Amino acid sequence: MRLLNEHLQAEHSRPSQAAYKWVRNVILVGAILAGIGIYVTPMLSFQALPKVFPTALPMKEIAELDQTQVAEMIDEIIEPFEIADPSTYDNVNFQMDSQYALLINSANGQVLFEHQADVRTYPASLTKIMTTLIGIEQGGYLDDSVTVSADFDALSQAHAMKAGFSYGEVRTLSEILHAIMLSSGAEATWSLAYHVAGNYEAFVALMNEKARELGMYDTHFVTTSGLHDENHYTTAHDMAILLQYALENPVFKAIFTAPTYELETPNSRGSTLYSTLFRVAPRTTFEGGEIMGGRTGFTTPAGRCLASLATDGTDEFILITLGAPDPDFTNHDSHILDALTIYEYFLGG
Repeated sequence: MRLLNEHLQAEHSRPSQAAYKWVRNVILVGAILAGIGIYVTPMLSFQALPKVFPTALPMKEIAELDQTQVAEMIDEIIEPFEIADPSTYDNVNFQMDSQYALLINSANGQVLFEHQADVRTYPASLTKIMTTLIGIEQGGYLDDSVTVSADFDALSQAHAMKAGFSYGEVRTLSEILHAIMLSSGAEATWSLAYHVAGNYEAFVALMNEKARELGMYDTHFVTTSGLHDENHYTTAHDMAILLQYALENPVFKAIFTAPTYELETPNSRGSTLYSTLFRVAPRTTFEGGEIMGGRTGFTTPAGRCLASLATDGTDEFILITLGAPDPDFTNHDSHILDALTIYEYFLGG
């Protein structure tokens, strides 16, 4: 989580340690080679650095450097310094429909691929990642009772009632969370909001509070489900921050990677909840690995979206793809095909 933030948030006045190290080394080398010691030019230079680099070396530490420390720093400077830039859409030889994308190694936060990852767009049902996370962290025990309550008329008109629950019925928190993540049931997100926060607006406030806590600077939530609103937006970068954090929670990860879930008692759609990813994906394996789980999303303004987790057998990788156009509902699996293409390109060896 921390590594991804450090790598990607330079534009938010959080420079990377690598950038700071480079500047520090250049200043020290210049001072040393100029033969003016470490008490004049470095002191003047470093007085300005803390304003730009919050982690800049304190003046007291510079003054107390002995000859051995200086020699060690020179040795470090002489070593080759490499900056591993992620691939972009301009230097890969594949095509994708998604307008925004970010691929990272989940373990260390290394960015492998990005395309317009910091451009604001609409997340559609990727919103439900945050909704589910808040439910896990603040909803109580998984076997706690949750009463289904929502504006069923509005959700029915929006074709957003995907879980098959009925108004007033009682479900466990576990059933509600799985209905949100697997079936994308908006009625389940409303029910969770009332269960956790007492009302819809208070729950959305919790979502935005968590976004700020995680450093999702280009995200603002208006709904719990992702139904379109012009003020409901995010970026691929922010969604990767959220998913990387959420996957550290074993309950969330189990739900996120579940292909199906059996309800304790059947509802209007039966007894099994199916993952929207696994149910529609043409395949989930690719050369070099497999997709472990994911959350799909779609509205016409947002396009086809997917937040997914994959493995190459050793490491796990997070991929966010957003904005694959589908205005006439004919490009229904473009987001999944994009994910398979990107994963195979970078993990297939």
